[in-house]
Amino acid sequence: MKIRLVTTIEKPLAIVHKNFNESLFKFLLPPFNLAGIERYEGQNPGDIIEIRFNLPFIPNWKVIIKESWLHNKEYGFIDRGLKVPFGITFWKHIHRVVAKGEKSSFIIDDIEYESNSNWLNYILFLFLLLMFYPRKFLYKKYYKELIE
Repeated sequence: MKIRLVTTIEKPLAIVHKNFNESLFKFLLPPFNLAGIERYEGQNPGDIIEIRFNLPFIPNWKVIIKESWLHNKEYGFIDRGLKVPFGITFWKHIHRVVAKGEKSSFIIDDIEYESNSNWLNYILFLFLLLMFYPRKFLYKKYYKELIE
């Protein structure tokens, strides 16, 4: 299953890339202290990111960065699931920041996942969409409030 979210940010690629970091990931976490960053090594190949959920029935979410790139018009990295909750058996998340011109950028979240059953894939689609869709507003807020 795939989910794609595209958000326009009114900041140039260089600023969005520079601030696409642990501080942003903390800002994107669910509200009410439902989750926290357990481990954050960065966004380079081999780095590990682990999120701890503060709910008894959800285990930690752990990914490894498999690839990253920076070109004059695009920055991105790919994380792959090492330990993922909700019955997910495969997880790949491509994070991209693409220049939209001199003064704005797109943040693109391309998510691909699988579980052991089709019906669970569809349930997960709704859950993951609800979990990731607010990022569109959070990205805008984070970069709007950013002091350069």
